[in-house]
Amino acid sequence: MKLKITITGKVHNVGYRLLLLELANSLLIDRFDARNARINGKEAVVALVDGDEDQLEEFVELVREEKPENAVVEEIKVEEYKGHIRTIENIRTIENYRQSLMLNQLNKIV
Repeated sequence: MKLKITITGKVHNVGYRLLLLELANSLLIDRFDARNARINGKEAVVALVDGDEDQLEEFVELVREEKPENAVVEEIKVEEYKGHIRTIENIRTIENYRQSLMLNQLNKIV
């Protein structure tokens, strides 16, 4: 089962992607990706997760309950993720995402 979760509000530069990664990791979700985006001029974080139904139900529940301290959430939208033609099976492994996020954060420091 694959889900796309879109969180809008004040969600950039507050640690949202790291929080989502930690939640996915705590549930042993194998495939995860999250990116900052802008939707209709608003900040958004778009997360893609792939796992069994029980894992994803718990993940969505945690996403609705938790947020970074400085985040202001306006909306959380959850929908089934079908993927794009070229990426239908390509939600990254959580380990690949973790490495990419670390590089991104190190680049900000430099």
